[in-house]
Amino acid sequence: MRVTLVVLVAAAALAAACGGSDGGSSGSPTGPSGSSLVGTWKASRAEFVGVANPSQRVEIVSLGVSVTLALQGGGAYTLTIAEPNLPPEVATGAWTASRDVLRLTPAGMSWSHEFDMTLDGNTLTLLNATFEFDVNGDDRDDQAKLNMTLSRM
Repeated sequence: MRVTLVVLVAAAALAAACGGSDGGSSGSPTGPSGSSLVGTWKASRAEFVGVANPSQRVEIVSLGVSVTLALQGGGAYTLTIAEPNLPPEVATGAWTASRDVLRLTPAGMSWSHEFDMTLDGNTLTLLNATFEFDVNGDDRDDQAKLNMTLSRM
């Protein structure tokens, strides 16, 4: 299995159709949670859940995949996906946050992945962002929601 950033950067049409657009805004994080989110976060769980069939799920950390999200104070992010014995793949862009929503806007895109967010000490929970991922094993990407639990490094 090769998890690529293509998987983590869904087609613009899909994101727009699912209401994930932030109108192309970027810049410094906003809202009360912005400064508390700055840092590097490592996923202990990253699960793709099928939209058409929520019983179809793939949890990639348990498969040996490392997921790291670095949120910088100026509003930039770096998402690193590393599978064993393969070079890591890196995506960058801008992030913004409100009290309970984290938006990741990939570089050069006008749409965002929008997560429902909770922060409890050093645990960041991100839920329900729309991505594409092969959740049913047929070698074709499916519409899926990504849910992650991350810890501050």
